[in-house]
Amino acid sequence: MATTDPYRLTSGTESTDPTKTAVSRNDVVRTTLWLVLVISTVGNMVASYGAASTQVHLACGAVTALCVTALVTRHLRGRR
Repeated sequence: MATTDPYRLTSGTESTDPTKTAVSRNDVVRTTLWLVLVISTVGNMVASYGAASTQVHLACGAVTALCVTALVTRHLRGRR
């Protein structure tokens, strides 16, 4: 019986050649959302320490909220 690794980036139906990886569009989108989330959060912290204007805080907060919403929505849709 074959076990599947939940952290493997291949779908498991390809050959067993470790040099071939299949990264799906969903993986790329999820990774991009996480990267943007981290960057916007760090940007908001830097803006706080740098005494930036309110518009910078609002922009970083809006991007963070959108990324979190998209990640939660994708997670909940993927569970169905």
